[in-house]
Amino acid sequence: MLASPHIGLPGLVFGLAAYGYGTVSALAVLYLRSLDAGGATIVLSMFALAFLITRFAGSPLVDRVGGVGIATCSLTVESTGLLLAGLIRTESAVLTGAVLAGAGLALMYPATVAITLGRTGPLRPGAAVGAVTSCWDLGIMVAGPLGGVLAVGVGYRAAFVLAAVLGVGAAVVAGSVLRRPVRAGAELVPEK
Repeated sequence: MLASPHIGLPGLVFGLAAYGYGTVSALAVLYLRSLDAGGATIVLSMFALAFLITRFAGSPLVDRVGGVGIATCSLTVESTGLLLAGLIRTESAVLTGAVLAGAGLALMYPATVAITLGRTGPLRPGAAVGAVTSCWDLGIMVAGPLGGVLAVGVGYRAAFVLAAVLGVGAAVVAGSVLRRPVRAGAELVPEK
């Protein structure tokens, strides 16, 4: 099912977004500890709080703006946070970066589901959403080990910068490729 561009491209975007989530989850505490920063005890709570508040307050925007617009904006915010954490090696930068990443990631699930359902229509919506959300799990699964190898070999900053670059790539795919109408489904219209 993921081989279909109807599902594969939203899955790719969702998986790349999840890579950032996995990077924060696996490495933020260790990164802050390497800086001898006190924020190591609260970084994941700040990330989760930003995620939850944004998800609660922002989910209705997906219906008003559209999945592609929200995904593109969300990925930009996530990538900005990851880049901030990667480029500026301070406690406040890592904490702020985690908050931005959490806020950016919050609307990716509703946006990706909207995109996926818009591209597949009523044909097997459960299977389509299941396939796309498996990409989320894959992104998280890869982020920890790969980010860990980077952190040990090059430093935590490199792991966060890589996650930011992947997020930018996902934003480009979301903002350009996913806006195009799907050829195989003439009844489907381009996403906003």
